[in-house]
Amino acid sequence: MLSSESVQSIHNITLIYAVVWTINSHYASDSSKALSIMSFARRESSRAQHNDLIDAVLGLASAAGRIKFLLQNEGIVSDESLTEETPQAPASGVLGRDTGLFLLDSWATYLRLEQHLMQPGSFYKRNGYYCIIYTGEETGRLGIIYNIFRRLLAIYVINVNVLLTNRQNGTIQVYNYYPYRPYRCQSSEPVHYATFQGSMGAPPIIHSENSVLFFDRKVDDMHGCKLVTVTFQHRPFVIIDDNSSLPDDQRLSGIEGRIYQLLAERMNFAIKLVKEPNADRGVVNPNGTFTGAMKMIVDGLANITFVSYIYNKERAMYMLPSISYTSFPIVLCVPGGRSLTPLERLTKPLGYITWLCLLTCILFGLTLITVLQLLSVPRLSRFVLGENNRLPRTELWSTLLGGLHMHPPRRNFARFLLALWLLETLVLRAAYTGELYILLQDGRVRTPLRTLTEVLDKKYEFHMLPALQPVFRKLVSRQRVVVISRLEASLTQLRDDTEAQFVVPLLRPTASRFDMDSGPKKPRLAMLRYPLLTAPMTLYMRPHSYLKQRINTLLINMMSSGLVDRFRRMYLDRIEHLASERNREPTKLSLWLLAGLFGSFGLMQLLASIVFLLELGAAQPQRPRLRRLMNAANRYMV
Repeated sequence: MLSSESVQSIHNITLIYAVVWTINSHYASDSSKALSIMSFARRESSRAQHNDLIDAVLGLASAAGRIKFLLQNEGIVSDESLTEETPQAPASGVLGRDTGLFLLDSWATYLRLEQHLMQPGSFYKRNGYYCIIYTGEETGRLGIIYNIFRRLLAIYVINVNVLLTNRQNGTIQVYNYYPYRPYRCQSSEPVHYATFQGSMGAPPIIHSENSVLFFDRKVDDMHGCKLVTVTFQHRPFVIIDDNSSLPDDQRLSGIEGRIYQLLAERMNFAIKLVKEPNADRGVVNPNGTFTGAMKMIVDGLANITFVSYIYNKERAMYMLPSISYTSFPIVLCVPGGRSLTPLERLTKPLGYITWLCLLTCILFGLTLITVLQLLSVPRLSRFVLGENNRLPRTELWSTLLGGLHMHPPRRNFARFLLALWLLETLVLRAAYTGELYILLQDGRVRTPLRTLTEVLDKKYEFHMLPALQPVFRKLVSRQRVVVISRLEASLTQLRDDTEAQFVVPLLRPTASRFDMDSGPKKPRLAMLRYPLLTAPMTLYMRPHSYLKQRINTLLINMMSSGLVDRFRRMYLDRIEHLASERNREPTKLSLWLLAGLFGSFGLMQLLASIVFLLELGAAQPQRPRLRRLMNAANRYMV
């Protein structure tokens, strides 16, 4: 317990109780996070006061063992002192501590705090929750607090409460500010939010209506203030109506456009839409500059960007990502390959294993019939083949092709064997004719590559967007990677040139939409059968944006309620349905498509003519050997 002598050394016991209540009620809710405490003092008396205050707070707040404390000095890291080995937090604020207590005694010490927050490699998320304990004794302290809030708003620190001692009655007044208020946007005016005037453990009296939290929610209702949103049309993710007379929020549609519209409705902000003229998501150049939408976000010209962004570590270094709200498979589009030959169309309906099994069954049946006839045991032949079955081989071929069995057996065993054979041929014949119909009706069927191993063996170039470079870095050598900002030209060449020497990885909805936009006359993109991986989708905000917590909460609610899946199905079902219908659209059965059938018919006619000539020759009396050969063939082959 704190001794009376120590308590008397503190300027105001109520300030100790206020800080302890703040720690126990808010920061100690998550014991895995260490609370940073930093003192910025200009005068020695203030430094001593801060040290006494910290000692008293640590003694009272750490007794329960619910939270860890991290005491830091106020050192500022200069650019010259930074080395390559110095760990630095990303500039976007995606990593770092989001809690802290800062003790200040003047305007000059606040400037040192701001410099600490802004220094390279600072491990503070400026969109976190912070308390400032102001112990200055000068006059006009509310003016100083106003200037502090104004500068904090400029660096995106809005979740901050300032504890200030009232000189008249000894109470502790809590001030904060609301950047979005009715009819006012980007406001930094101090608001007397709460007052501590009780004893140890007593909560503050909150003066704001409909507020019960010590850190009030400040972006739940943005009162119609505008957020600059940079994007461009990329179906089916973002669709922008060209009618400029409509409000910007009504011009947006598509999967992500619908999600963003719902965010704007729930957070009550207006959308100021800016189209990226080059349809460029943006990259980081070797000299450290940025391009496209990424440049507008980093330079502060826009607040949010979204257009099928795949989460990327490089982007997350400079832009603040939201949580992933959905994911899509990444497929590999490959050259279409040559068209199927007529003979390949006749054999393609069944796979090699199926053909082998069917051929094995036929050979086994023919062999069994031959063995039974060579054994010359009539009762055994009738038992297996049935009575009055004089041409078992002909019956075998007839039932295989769908003909009638003119002499069905009367015994159960023979009937069982016949039923097995008829069932097998029925299933195979139906599958073959159904698939053959599709192959003959669609003249665009090709023979593309099927596995990633085949693609890598071909030494193809990979044309890809910059965000996919880290994914294929270890799979493909750098010499074979071509980075492009837009996919349309490469996809068009890949669709039209069956001998193209490159492949394109992209999201499956992008490929489906490209096929739909190509129209029914053009072939579809050829893709590997299985996706390469699944990519999480996200939207990006300005570094340290205070919108992240609220947007993440709403995205989680939309995912759990099924709204995100509904928006996906609204656009993907239509694309996939039309692509499937277009693939089934028949074409004229040209002579080339039926050449395999006519070729097989011609070969059979040639074989029949040869057999006819042999039969004529066998009928002449001077050729007994040919007659015996033909008799044996007629007996054992049909």
